[in-house]
Amino acid sequence: MKKELDELLCQRYPLIFADRRRSIKESCMGWGFSCGDGWFDLIDTLCERLQFWTDRNGAPQVVAQQVKEKFGTLCFYPREANQTQRGMIYMAEALSARICDQCGRPGQTLVHEHWHMTRCAEHAPVGAITQAAFIAQRKVPGIAP
Repeated sequence: MKKELDELLCQRYPLIFADRRRSIKESCMGWGFSCGDGWFDLIDTLCERLQFWTDRNGAPQVVAQQVKEKFGTLCFYPREANQTQRGMIYMAEALSARICDQCGRPGQTLVHEHWHMTRCAEHAPVGAITQAAFIAQRKVPGIAP
């Protein structure tokens, strides 16, 4: 994620990203946000809701340990969260499979040279196939999934 967007999230949600300036030996947040700019709005909305739930409902203070892309979807790892907050995180992670990680427009999870990514048609690499097609290609005949 661009430095400006990284800083904006940390400015808006200092309690959630309290570990952002720690060394990578202390917190994976030291690496920053390991995802594309297209998920900025998704992460911003998630953090707004998480902080609202903490402030208004006495929920635990979520502190992000790591925010990254993995297998084409967002992974948001909190230090502590209650069941409702975890539901918010799971929903954002699921939505990321439908949002281009580069621009934020509608997308789908694709595979290109074994790399999984969620992209719109404009940002999809030439030769990328859907995740479902990739999985179907890898199935071995005669072996149950």
